[in-house]
Amino acid sequence: MKLYLISNNLVIDNISYLTDVSLEEKRINRPLSILGEKKAQILMNLEEIESIYASDYASAIDSAKYLAYQYKLPIYIDKHLRDSVIGNMGRHNIKMLRFMQERDFNFKYPAGESLNDTKERMQKIVNKIIKDNEGDIVIFTHKRAILSYLLDYTEHGFNLDDRLILTFNDELILDDTEKDMDIIVLDIENNKINDIRVYEEELLNGSKN
Repeated sequence: MKLYLISNNLVIDNISYLTDVSLEEKRINRPLSILGEKKAQILMNLEEIESIYASDYASAIDSAKYLAYQYKLPIYIDKHLRDSVIGNMGRHNIKMLRFMQERDFNFKYPAGESLNDTKERMQKIVNKIIKDNEGDIVIFTHKRAILSYLLDYTEHGFNLDDRLILTFNDELILDDTEKDMDIIVLDIENNKINDIRVYEEELLNGSKN
């Protein structure tokens, strides 16, 4: 079984709300940008997909819809696949949160989630999804959620910019680099992860990875 963890990071960033909307509501309701929609369309070239899951974020559902159309599959929505909750920042900012969390996996703002909190949530739902399926699965989620999920299955280090990186068998899997889309593929056998690697967008031309 292959499990694809996908985060489409190209969302609209020029939305202004005329009424009070919480930060988490903004994140949940933010749609893909036009380029994000185009990136989602190329995912239709993934082969032999049997199940599709997504968080309830608009960007995740928007990303999943093309693949669902291609394979005539339902999209199973689960809020447990959401991104890590930021919480109440006060006078702080997201950049400071990211910096602190990469050094202390239990750090969080009030009413927010730590990386360990997000890891526990993600592992619970992803493990259930794996047990409920036999064929290849795609999960449309979010970069911080993917990073948290992978913490127990990867080695940790820091790059030259002093930012957290995850590696598997000495290969870089995830870091803080801003990418249009993150695609991580896991090979799973008997509910155990045997391999983790990055799926490059260039392979989305019908070739197998």
